[in-house]
Amino acid sequence: MGIKGPVIKIRKGVFWARGERVVSAADAAAFYEATSRALLSAVARNRGKFSGQFMFRLTRAEQAAVPALRGLPKPPLVFTEAGVAMLSTVLNGAKAARINVEIVRDVVRTLREMGLSAWDLLR
Repeated sequence: MGIKGPVIKIRKGVFWARGERVVSAADAAAFYEATSRALLSAVARNRGKFSGQFMFRLTRAEQAAVPALRGLPKPPLVFTEAGVAMLSTVLNGAKAARINVEIVRDVVRTLREMGLSAWDLLR
């Protein structure tokens, strides 16, 4: 499989791959102040929460297009923006808990601005 769209770095650790802004598992772990091992274990325990919309493994060609990832022995898992948010629900650290609360507050605020409530999502 070749590269589906450009791979372009847009800010530290964040780049475009397959039409999505993504971050490597190692960079996501650093963001949440967790180890890569803890992050990958949490993802493995909660596999059902991480569909292809939330994470995927880069191809070798995609990996080669990102200078910071070229030296890795195999292409890394990367997380989309939604995947990074989902990580806050499966990681146990204090930062993950704070981020999860902020995400929920933003979602509820957005729903209210749209004239909806969180209860409407449960129907």
